[in-house]
Amino acid sequence: MVTRTSETAHPIMPLPPGRKRRSPSASRVTFDPDADGRLLALVRNATFISNRQLIELAERGHIKATRSAIRQRIGRCLERELIQVVPAKTVHTGAIYQITRWGLNALESFGLGISSISSETERLPSAFQASHFLDLNEVRIAFLRTQLLSEFEWVSDPEIKTYNATPLVRPFAKDYDAVVKLTDRNGQAFQIGVEYERTYKTIQRYGEIAERIETEKELSCVLYIASSSTMVARLVDSIRCPTFPICVTATGILCQQTLNATVGFLAGQTPRTSTLRQYLATIKHPL
Repeated sequence: MVTRTSETAHPIMPLPPGRKRRSPSASRVTFDPDADGRLLALVRNATFISNRQLIELAERGHIKATRSAIRQRIGRCLERELIQVVPAKTVHTGAIYQITRWGLNALESFGLGISSISSETERLPSAFQASHFLDLNEVRIAFLRTQLLSEFEWVSDPEIKTYNATPLVRPFAKDYDAVVKLTDRNGQAFQIGVEYERTYKTIQRYGEIAERIETEKELSCVLYIASSSTMVARLVDSIRCPTFPICVTATGILCQQTLNATVGFLAGQTPRTSTLRQYLATIKHPL
């Protein structure tokens, strides 16, 4: 062991008034690619996420064993400016988080970056978009709380955009808000596209969307989620695919009833309703 004398020891710099010196171990906080990385990826992939949603998704994803440990990780990410609280005015209570460029940079440093949103992205999503993504998080959590669907996989908007831009893969027909990967009662894996509509588009726009969805080869169906029950019938009538299965429900009903939620769809030219469970069975995926 080398013992430093008063002549060879490094000088200790004085601290500013009122500051307490922290121990070297306290100042060196190690970034854990597994726990911190997955937590940051949750925030990035959700685009916007509330404190309550982040804690529940992190707990269900086994990022840490306890909620207190998850809160500690969130606090560390805030302190290091890897995520930030955004001033979004929404019906969702509590803090709303968004990943920062520093957070994106940290993910990229550990090989967890994606092409659709990076530390060099010119403009990060606006806080005015927060409500859209927070409502989608509620749908995701509702699926997770359903025991039959607890093992499902949720692929988010940024992940889909990255996948669709990847060379040598067969992309989805469009950049969906989410894709849900499920396994039916017969053990067959299948995928559902999820689109969330907060406002009504023009008939012409829905015609263009229907043309794209009609070419879909990777999904079994697309589930449209309307922000209100009054929008459901309009969407059923507006998004007409001759052969590709599309069904529509309201976000409040879906979050409360999931598989037992009533969905609307067209059978030929005739509007029909069933539960989501029954609808999936008709396309040969019983749950």
